[in-house]
Amino acid sequence: MHIKIDDLMKQYTEISALCQNEDMADILAAFLADYPFETFDTEAGDEEWILHGYILSDEWPEIRDEALALVEEYATAIEEREIEDRNWNAEWEKNYFQPIVIADRCVISSTFHKDVPSAEYSIKINPQMSFGTGHHATTSQMVGRLLDDDLTGKEVLDMGCGTSILAILARMRGAAHCVAIDIDEWCVKNSVENMELNQVDGIDVVLGDAGVLPTYGPFDLVIANINRNILLAD
Repeated sequence: MHIKIDDLMKQYTEISALCQNEDMADILAAFLADYPFETFDTEAGDEEWILHGYILSDEWPEIRDEALALVEEYATAIEEREIEDRNWNAEWEKNYFQPIVIADRCVISSTFHKDVPSAEYSIKINPQMSFGTGHHATTSQMVGRLLDDDLTGKEVLDMGCGTSILAILARMRGAAHCVAIDIDEWCVKNSVENMELNQVDGIDVVLGDAGVLPTYGPFDLVIANINRNILLAD
């Protein structure tokens, strides 16, 4: 299924929180994940860690006071600024995304990487603003589980698909068909690009939330690597 979505220029607000250590930054990111941030990244400072969170600027005012009050509990300093849309692949290449091998069987890399390790399954993604490079613990754990499970002939739902890395691996592992759903246009566009990059078909990429589920299924396996509050609400 091929979906074409025109490139969208979006205005984001970046929240930068200076934390005492990496663990504190990870804890803060976990709490902020209950708000509509699209992605997080961290960087090491001279003696502290900086957590960056990105949220659409038109959504930020609605949760700003509540979110900043939470940040103040875990951070020694906070900055917020508006940023224009950018080449997120270039940002990942420059700062964050490096090839990763999971369970010695699956290597995840991007088109800009050189000397990529070999593995049984090789997935290339260009993450743009989408969540799901395999580096986050929940993503790597789900990849590991999919490598262990027998997916042959199964119908799979990847709810909150991000880059669709999990749906792509499910198809590589023998799933008969996948439905990948996300509420964000960037994720839908990026998912289609990543499918084409890996020459994987049999995945329907859908823009929407849980409200579209009655149109699809039933499923043998549901993958939902999304925030706790969304899972509980749905």
